[in-house]
Amino acid sequence: MKQCDVCGTFNSNENNYCTNCGCYIVEENICPFCGHKNPDSNNYCDICGKQISSLSIEGLDVLFSEYNLSLIQNANISDYEYHNILDSIFKRLDYATISGKTPKDRIFKIAEMFRPVIPKSSGSDHGNFKNTKIFYDDRLDDSLQIGVVIHELAHYLLFELSLNLLCKILNVNKSVDLKVFIDFFLSSPTLVGVNEFFAHTVENRYIPHAYRNFSSFNNLVEYHGYDIDLNMEFILIGISFAKDIIACLDNYIDERLRELIKLQFKEDNPNVFRKICYEIEEIEMDDVEVPDSVKISILILLMARCFEYFYNNEEARKELEDTKFKFED
Repeated sequence: MKQCDVCGTFNSNENNYCTNCGCYIVEENICPFCGHKNPDSNNYCDICGKQISSLSIEGLDVLFSEYNLSLIQNANISDYEYHNILDSIFKRLDYATISGKTPKDRIFKIAEMFRPVIPKSSGSDHGNFKNTKIFYDDRLDDSLQIGVVIHELAHYLLFELSLNLLCKILNVNKSVDLKVFIDFFLSSPTLVGVNEFFAHTVENRYIPHAYRNFSSFNNLVEYHGYDIDLNMEFILIGISFAKDIIACLDNYIDERLRELIKLQFKEDNPNVFRKICYEIEEIEMDDVEVPDSVKISILILLMARCFEYFYNNEEARKELEDTKFKFED
C-alpha cells in the first residue's frame, strides 16, 4: 500500500493518483538527491549512498540513546518548520467534504478525519483521548457531545504536533516507540495541566460563553495538587499553542458552523454553566503573546528533560515498554 502525502489515504501500489483527493502519489524509494529508483527495501541509495527517506526507530533502547538525547537538547526548529508541521497536520481537511445535517455531525466529521470517534456509555467522565482514539459519552445532549469531541480532538492535535516535532528533530518516521514517549511526556507532572488547559482553551473557542469551563483542569488543581503558580509560564505557552491550533481549526469550524453550535446549545439548554475557579481562567487569549521561537524552544526543553529521564532510568524504560500495546495496530 502507498500512503498519499497530501490527505493520508492508503492506496493500492498500482495507483498513481490518490483515490480520495486525486493528488499524484510520489513514487516510493526515489532518491531525492540523484533521482535513482531503488528497491523498496533500501534505506540508502544504491548510486549516491545518501539516505533516501527517514528511518523508523524500533525499540526503546534504540530511541533513548545518547545521540538522540543530544539531538533534542541541541534542536533548533525554525518558525517556518513549525508552521509547515501545522500545515501538514491540517492538510487532509482541505480534501474532505465537511457535511452533515446537524452541527454535531459536522464536528464529528472533522474529528474523524484525524482519529476514530467512539461512543462510551459508562464512567463518569464525558470523554477522553486514549490510545490515540477519541471517546465521548453518547448519553450527553448533542451540544455537550460537540464540546467533548472538540476538547478531545485538541488533545490529539497537541499529541500530533509534539510527535511531528520529535520526528523532525530526530529525522525519523513515526513509530510506536515515539508515540508511547510523547503520550508519557504530555501526561508528565508539568505537562498534564498544560495539556488540559490547552484543550479547554480550544474547546471554549467554539461553545457559547455561558458554558465555557475548565473543569478537568480544576480537578487537577483541586484533587491532584497541580500547582498553577509553579507552572504558570508553561500554561501560558499552552495557551499560545492553542491560539495556533484555533487559527487552523477556524478554517473548518467557520462562523456559520459556530452559529449552528450556539443554536444547538440553546435548543438543548444543558444544565452546565460557566464556573470560574482560578484567576488564570479569565485570561483573554488575545492578551497572550509568545513568539513562536520561544514556545517551541520551551516545549523542546521540557521534552529533552523527559527524554533524559528515560535515558538515565532503565526501570522507567521497562515500565514504558509495558504501555506500547496501546499504540500497536
